Amino acid sequence: MRQDRGDNRSFRGLLQSGDGVITRVTQASRDSICFQVAFELTDIFIDRLKHQADHLVFSERSRIARLGVNILGDAPSPDRLDGSTLVLDLRASAVIPGYPGLDVLKDLITAGLPVGRLVYLNPDALLTSEEVLDAINQAAIKLPASTTISSDGSILISPHKVICSLKSGVEKETLRRILFREDGREILNRLQIREPVQAVTIEPEKGVITTCSMYLNEHYVALQSGLALGRHLSATILDPIKTRGIRIFLEIVNGSEHPIVNPLISAKIYRVPKMEKRSGPRISAHGTVLYSYKQMRGLEKRLDAQPTGGCHYLDRPVAVMANRPDALAGAKIFMNGPQQKCKVSDAVCVTARRDYSMKSPCPHNYSTASIKRALAGGPGILALKYFPNLLEHRDIINLAAEGLLGALYFFEASREHGPFLSEQDHGHLREYQAFGLDTYWVSNVNNRLMVHTMRDGMGYFVMPERMADFHKSMLFAFYGSNKVLSEAGYERLGKLMDALVAFWGRRIGIVTGGGSGVMEQVNTLARQRGVLSGANYLDITDQSMTTDVDFCQVFQSSCRHSRQKWFEIASFPIFNVGGLGSLEELGITLCNMKLSIMEPVPVILFDTEGGGAFWSGMETQIREMIRMGRAPEWVGDNIVITDSPAKVIDAYRTKLHLF
Repeated sequence: MRQDRGDNRSFRGLLQSGDGVITRVTQASRDSICFQVAFELTDIFIDRLKHQADHLVFSERSRIARLGVNILGDAPSPDRLDGSTLVLDLRASAVIPGYPGLDVLKDLITAGLPVGRLVYLNPDALLTSEEVLDAINQAAIKLPASTTISSDGSILISPHKVICSLKSGVEKETLRRILFREDGREILNRLQIREPVQAVTIEPEKGVITTCSMYLNEHYVALQSGLALGRHLSATILDPIKTRGIRIFLEIVNGSEHPIVNPLISAKIYRVPKMEKRSGPRISAHGTVLYSYKQMRGLEKRLDAQPTGGCHYLDRPVAVMANRPDALAGAKIFMNGPQQKCKVSDAVCVTARRDYSMKSPCPHNYSTASIKRALAGGPGILALKYFPNLLEHRDIINLAAEGLLGALYFFEASREHGPFLSEQDHGHLREYQAFGLDTYWVSNVNNRLMVHTMRDGMGYFVMPERMADFHKSMLFAFYGSNKVLSEAGYERLGKLMDALVAFWGRRIGIVTGGGSGVMEQVNTLARQRGVLSGANYLDITDQSMTTDVDFCQVFQSSCRHSRQKWFEIASFPIFNVGGLGSLEELGITLCNMKLSIMEPVPVILFDTEGGGAFWSGMETQIREMIRMGRAPEWVGDNIVITDSPAKVIDAYRTKLHLF
């Protein structure tokens, strides 16, 4: 299946098109907008269109459905295929009261707007009732607590007792950002308010937006239309991996002449196909050769053996090679710096190198500016001793933009800060991702080759062989002190890990701060159980680094607070006995939930050493803040203080409303 740049869609396992884009609006009125939509299809999808068109469905973009707009129209047909482009005639209508009507949205539903995708529902992958039950028992899928399983394998979903409304006064420019910007759904999350109700009631010819809880790993769910107890809008596909949480939105309309109370939505569950292992030379998603850790260490020896250049600080050799498996031996090596030996002192050099302007007393001569000829029309592969600085980054981006560079390897994160990257470096990594440049770290932290990838907006270095696991696994953020637990505390932590695996399945992982103490111990427990392990390392001096990890990110001390954002890839936080750092992280986590940056999931304050007193002061403080109106009431409901692994699992089951 095609892997789209900057997206982990391939790891979700669905056979689907890219987003269909409006090419032209054919008619617009107060009640509806008609338009043509173009879908770009892969060869395998075209084959399904020609032979199994009945199993193709259109799934509307969730952000459009969550604004109360339904999109219907032609069924996919090979008659509308032009080369690899399928054209459909679709119609949008506003169907849910309380949301912007088409008189507001008509200028936004226009040419260029992505409106949804086509998905192939493989009939051979449809689960029977026995298979659904087995998936639940094996913790491969988590369904809403009230789910009913029919004899044919279909399920009935009862939503939460909530109605979602939109904050008043949402301006058109905000709606534009919701529909057009990449983070539009996150903006909508902050504007859509969940209001509890005694019963979800839908008046005749009206609709509501509500939610349910669901966690999908190796399956996807297709919501069905036409049931008398409520009909879902066209946002019908719940993806694996992406569908994890307590705010899985459901948009339900009542097409009958009578009210519907507590609607039920019918759905079918499909398994995703397993990823096929490739044979031959390892090739990245962008088509570049993937060299091994051993091969790159061999190249590093060649770089280190180069004679020094004209500037002791800029002795940062660069190697360039063609994008071929056999090209490493013939890599061309270039040196930075001026042709003649620089005469300024080391002190002047250290100061001057921070100044990239024309006024700098030192010449900033980098070989990245002169290697275009060596790439011979590219795309080539670049290897640097250190992560690129600002001027090297400029040259690399220019080469990537011209299609001359496909991959970048570096050996050291920083000459001054060792294995830690700056805030600017993290920005550069995101830009490499945006330009389709594969970035590899030949890491001396865990002595492995690591590839940079994005998950939920955060970039991580991951072992290539664990890439799929990284994108698929649901993560738990484990916080705690750098002090080692007692024997009893370590045993209790191990029982908690066992309970998590038993309830959530083995498709989980942990992420810690990568330090000693509790962080190192939970990493050891994860390793013993075959659970994915990761770390967000920080350049501080009061703890050692736990290096046996599958994925990681590295931060200089100046990035301490922004580093906390990288923990947002975790679905659930667990705070063990800790110190001031854990207290700060708890405050940030609760504040992120209040600001709708994170879902308001259970926050486990685990009394790892037992006794029940460690977190009692925190509970008292939070209760007092709620009493004085300084914190929302739901915070108190989401705080779970216990030393019992069984109570942790019970909290997940009850507070998340899971089967």
